[in-house]
Amino acid sequence: MLEIAMKLPPGALIGGEDRLLTEAVLRSGGARFIARTEDFIRAGEAITGWRESSGMAVEAVAAGPNTGNSRFEAGPPGALICREGLNCGFTLPGFAPEVDAFTVAAIYRSEGEAKTLASVFAGQAHNMIFLKEGEGWLLAMDKQGTVEVRLPLPKGREAKLAVLGFDGRHLRLELGDALAVAAGRVPGLAQEADFFIGCRSNRSGLTKLLGQSRLHEVLFWPDRCLPGSDDQEDVATLAALRRHFRWAY
Repeated sequence: MLEIAMKLPPGALIGGEDRLLTEAVLRSGGARFIARTEDFIRAGEAITGWRESSGMAVEAVAAGPNTGNSRFEAGPPGALICREGLNCGFTLPGFAPEVDAFTVAAIYRSEGEAKTLASVFAGQAHNMIFLKEGEGWLLAMDKQGTVEVRLPLPKGREAKLAVLGFDGRHLRLELGDALAVAAGRVPGLAQEADFFIGCRSNRSGLTKLLGQSRLHEVLFWPDRCLPGSDDQEDVATLAALRRHFRWAY
């Protein structure tokens, strides 16, 4: 047997990816929501809250129209079940003090019709940017149609990692090794914003925008655009996320 008397860096070892991602999320000021039993808050059978898993004292609460619609599948891996035509979403009210930059990442499974995965909502009188899929595309755009990026969806039911970033000038969308970038300043975002998981806002009646998906993890950075950044911490955090997805899913 060959033995080498040296210490390997954490990134060279398999099995510590979850811990490394947790540490990276905490350092970079992000929030990570993992679909697992201990992180959900219940009132009877209804899931009313979703605790952040990395140690931040943050809890996503059920969106207004989500009156007990969410379901949990233990897995492994665990999944929050979003159902066609029902609001199963959660929100972090006011989590982004002003939308200068942000990143949303989702690890999920679907059959290509999740419709709404996440949104950053700056108020009904202002604007929002949302992440959706349908008709063979993963797409991100703002409500006013100022900027849009899209990527073709792979076929099959394998887990997907979608990463959406906005730096104030560019919208960037990653899906696996594919990348789409669009330039444009988005009006109406210089406001305190809510982050939504699995829906676009607290409005009821938007059933056609609500599809089927299994959300394993959702991550949000309220003031950093990880895709396209040359900041070392951003690069390391995004690398930790990709590595975790590669080995855990």
